[in-house]
Amino acid sequence: MPDTFKNYATTVGVTASTSIYAGITGTAIVNAIHVSNTNTTLANSVSVQLFKGLTGYYIVRAAALPIQTTYQALDAPIPLNTGDTLKVTAGLTAGIDVIVSVLEST
Repeated sequence: MPDTFKNYATTVGVTASTSIYAGITGTAIVNAIHVSNTNTTLANSVSVQLFKGLTGYYIVRAAALPIQTTYQALDAPIPLNTGDTLKVTAGLTAGIDVIVSVLEST
């Protein structure tokens, strides 16, 4: 099984739940989830969930993001298995940037 460090980035501009990491075949260790409010005039909030199948578990719920700030959503690594998905939900449609750092074993 080769191990590979990867990062995934996306901008969340909707209030619907947005998948930020999914589809691993094998295991992955999520080392960091950085969430930034890029809006220059509006504060925002963000929720991050781990989905195991159709069931979601909050990693962080409705964390406040003042104007142009960054939030570290993890305080310890989280292992993911085949079929697990990470999703982010923004409080407003203003821009939220998300970067996920993972170690994948496939």
